[in-house]
Amino acid sequence: MRANTIDSATALNLEAQALFGTGLATPSDWDIVDVRAGDHDGLPVTVIRRQPGGYRLGGPHTTVVADRDGRLLGYTSLRPGGPTRLPDRAESRKAAFDLIRRAAGAYADDLVVQWIKPHDETVTDDGGQVRTVTGMKVKTRHADGRYTWAVVGPGGVCLTYERGIHWDAARSRRGTPMWLHDGWIAAHDGVGPQLDPPYAIAS
Repeated sequence: MRANTIDSATALNLEAQALFGTGLATPSDWDIVDVRAGDHDGLPVTVIRRQPGGYRLGGPHTTVVADRDGRLLGYTSLRPGGPTRLPDRAESRKAAFDLIRRAAGAYADDLVVQWIKPHDETVTDDGGQVRTVTGMKVKTRHADGRYTWAVVGPGGVCLTYERGIHWDAARSRRGTPMWLHDGWIAAHDGVGPQLDPPYAIAS
């Protein structure tokens, strides 16, 4: 595991607490390779990353973002392979809201769907081949003006979930840090370039 300020036992407990009751999981045979303290628009969070074969940006991984109370604010599970048939819009909407209700309870009642459409992410496998992972992104807006979404993959499996994301209209960018996104992490850690809009500035 990379150097961090949070011990493994604490990270495991926080990960389990954040995922409890959501139906989401992390591969038990993937080690926790990175734990870091971060923020979610000023709210302290812990970012817990699992990966096979050690820490490697761009590779298959699962990442969990949780606040101090164990509330799940972000989750992603990116790995290539498996079935390819995407759910339709109705299936995607149902799967997304089922997940959001499990993860956030009554918060889901104040969400309005903005759009539902295919969304691609890429991962680089151990052989260096870039692979595309595709799901249906269900983007919603909460009554407080922030955005929440889920990306639903084949079989209704959640690929990504993010809650409470704010848009920086003055910069035409996302304002909330992007702890689930390796390009942003690289920029944040000083090993990659800043991402162009609409992605958040890494500082």
